Amino acid sequence: MESIFIGIAITVIAMWFTANYTEKGIGSMSEATRQFSLFFLNKAPAGLVDLFEDKPGSGARTWINFGMLWFVFSSICGFLGLWHHYDPTALDSLASIGWAYDNGDALTATTTKFLGVAVFSTLVGAGLVSISRSSNGKMASEASASLSAFLFTLTTIVAALLPSLLGLLGQDIDSAINIVLIDAISKLAVAMIVAGLFVNVLLTVANRGDEDVSTSAWFLIFALLTFILSMFLGFFGELAGSTQTVWLAGQMGSSWVILALIFSAAYHIIPMTSGIPIWSASMRQANLFLLFITLPPFFIASASASTTLLNLGAIVMTLGLLPIIAGSVNLLFTASGNTSAIVKNPGALAATLAMVLLPLYAIGAFFTGMDVFLGTGKLGDMATTLDMGFLWTVGGLMILSGAYISHPLACNKELSEPSKANLTVWFVLFGGFASTITNLIGDFTIQAVANSGVEDAVAQTEGFYLVGAALFYFTAIGAIMATLIVIRTSASKLTSSHPQTSVSDINTYNLGDGTTTIRTLLGRGVGVDTTLVVGGMEEDEGGSTVIAVSAALHDDEVTEFPEEEVVEEVVEEEQSEDSGNELTMLADYLADSGQTIFQFFKAIDLDDSGMIDTYEFQMALKSSKVANLPPWKMDSLVAAIDIDGDGQINLPELSIAIAKVRKENAAKESTPEVEVPSKVQLNKMKKAELVEIATSLGLDASGTKNDLVRLISEA
Repeated sequence: MESIFIGIAITVIAMWFTANYTEKGIGSMSEATRQFSLFFLNKAPAGLVDLFEDKPGSGARTWINFGMLWFVFSSICGFLGLWHHYDPTALDSLASIGWAYDNGDALTATTTKFLGVAVFSTLVGAGLVSISRSSNGKMASEASASLSAFLFTLTTIVAALLPSLLGLLGQDIDSAINIVLIDAISKLAVAMIVAGLFVNVLLTVANRGDEDVSTSAWFLIFALLTFILSMFLGFFGELAGSTQTVWLAGQMGSSWVILALIFSAAYHIIPMTSGIPIWSASMRQANLFLLFITLPPFFIASASASTTLLNLGAIVMTLGLLPIIAGSVNLLFTASGNTSAIVKNPGALAATLAMVLLPLYAIGAFFTGMDVFLGTGKLGDMATTLDMGFLWTVGGLMILSGAYISHPLACNKELSEPSKANLTVWFVLFGGFASTITNLIGDFTIQAVANSGVEDAVAQTEGFYLVGAALFYFTAIGAIMATLIVIRTSASKLTSSHPQTSVSDINTYNLGDGTTTIRTLLGRGVGVDTTLVVGGMEEDEGGSTVIAVSAALHDDEVTEFPEEEVVEEVVEEEQSEDSGNELTMLADYLADSGQTIFQFFKAIDLDDSGMIDTYEFQMALKSSKVANLPPWKMDSLVAAIDIDGDGQINLPELSIAIAKVRKENAAKESTPEVEVPSKVQLNKMKKAELVEIATSLGLDASGTKNDLVRLISEA
C-alpha cells in the first residue's frame, strides 16, 4: 500500500500548490509565465490551432458538442448491452462482420468508457462557460480549448479502435504486453491534451480581475488536475507493473473527477438560474475539501491489502459520503429559494433533480462498493448496476443541464424548444432510475438464489432484465432528442438575453441579522457588482411581516428600532383587516427586491393565462413572505383589486392598485407633521395663536383660552 500513500501525497501537494498560486499568483514571474503560456496555447501545434475560431464561447461549445455525440452513441450501446444481458443471442448476427460477444463484457466496458467520456466532455464545457463568465466573457485561448476537445475525442476513438486495427494487421493484440502498452500510451496522450486545457483554465481564472475564484472554478481546476495526475499515475503504474498505483489512478479518474465536474456545473447553474447565493458557505467548504481526501463509493475496485489497511480504507469510504451529501443538500436549499425559476428552466430542473438523486445513489453504492472493496462477494453484480445507474441518471441529467444552460450561453442563443427539452429531462430521469431499480431486483434475485444453498436452483430473472432494457429505451430517446435540441439551438437566430460577458450571477443579496464577512459573501457566489440590500424581511410567528434594519453591516450612526415598537407594529398589523396594508407591504416588497410589477405578475402566473386567481395570489404573497392570509381575507383583497369584477386579477388591475397605494403613501410622507407645543408653552401664548394651532389640527377653535389649551394638549 506504500505506492497508494505516495500517490495520494503527490496529489494533495499538487492541489495545495495549485490552489495557492491560483489565489496569490507567482509574484514577479506572473507576467512572463502568462505570456509564455499564451504563446504556447495560440501557436502550438503550429498550424493546427489556427483551424479553430477564437470567438467567445467557441471552446466550451466544442466540448459540449462532442459530449452530446458521445452521449447518443453510449446510450445506444447501453441499450444494446442491457438487451444482450436479457438475451445473450441477440447480437449473434454481428458475427458475420467479425463481432462476437460471448457474455457482453466487452460491450459493457465500451459503454462505460464512452459514457464517461460523454459526461467528462459535456461538464468540462459547462465549467469553461462558468469561468469565462467571470473572466471578461472569454477563455484565454478559445481556439486552444476547441483544439483540446478535438484531440481528446480523436485520441479516445483511436484508443478504442487500435486493438482491432492491430488485429487486422496481424499483430498479437491478445498479448498482455501489447494491451498494457496501448493503454499506457493512450493515458499519456490524454494527459498531455488535458494539461494544455488546464493551463488555459488557469490563465482564464487569472483574468478574473477583482472577482474571487468561484466555487465552480475551484471544482473544475481540481477535477482537471486530478484527471491529469490519474493518467500519469496510471501510465507509470502500467509500465512498472504496480497494481496499487493503477488501482489508485482508476479511483481518482472514475470517482473524484466525475463528482468534481458534476459539482462544478451545479454550483454555477443552480445559483445563476435561481438568482440566490449559495445557501451555506461551510457546507460548500466541506464539499470542496472533503471530496478529495476521502474515497467516494462509486466504481470501487477490489483492493488486496492487509486487514488494517482495509479497515482504514473502509473508514475513508464512509467519510466519502459526507461531501456528497453536503454538496447536494447545499444546492437543493439554494434552489428552494426560487423554485419557480428552477422549474421553468429545463437545465436547472435537470441539475436539481440530479442533486436529489445523487445522495440516494451514493448510499446504495456505499453498501455495494464496500462489499467489492473488502472482497466478500455477497452482493454480486449490484455494485456495477448501481455505478452505471449513477452515471446514466445523475450523469445524464447533468449532461442535459450543461446542454440546456451552458451551451446556449456559449452560443449566445436562446434554448430551442424548451418544452421538448423539459420532456427529455423526464425521459432521462425515468429511464435511468427505473431501469436501475429493475436491474437491481434481478441482480438481487440471482444472488439470493446463489446464496440459498439449494442445489440446481435457477433464478428466473429474464423478466426483470427485459423490463430494465425496455425502460432504458427512454434514456436513449432522451439523449437523441437532446442532441437535436442542441443542434437547433446552435442554428437558431434568437439571441440570448444573457450575453457571454463578465457578470455576477447574483444581482442582489439581502443581508439578514447577525454578522458576516466579505470572504463569506464571495464564497456564497456574491460578486463585486452584486447589490447588497441592508435589511430584509423575516416571518414572525404570528404570520405578519416585520421590516427592520439589519445589524449585519450598519455603522454606529444607525439607530435600530426598539423592540417595543416592533412588537407594537406587529400587533397593529395582525389586527388590521384593511386590504391596503397588504398592498402597501407588496409594494414595499417589490421595491426592496428590485422587481417590476410585470416581473412579479409573470412569476406567479404559472399557467401563462394572463389572469391570476385567488389561490395563485395567496401562494405568491405567502412565498414572498408579504403576508400569509386566510381565504376569507384573500377574497376581500382580490375584490379590492378586481376592477371588472370577474373574480380574477389581470396585469393592468394589479398595476393600478399598486400605483394607487404608492401615490397615497407618497402623499402621506409629503404632508408635514404639526409639532404640538407643551402645555406650559401653550399657556404663554396669546389666544389668537392658540386659535391658529387648533384650526391646523382640525379642532374646535371656539371657547375660552383655557378650553383651547386643554383641547390642544389632549390632541
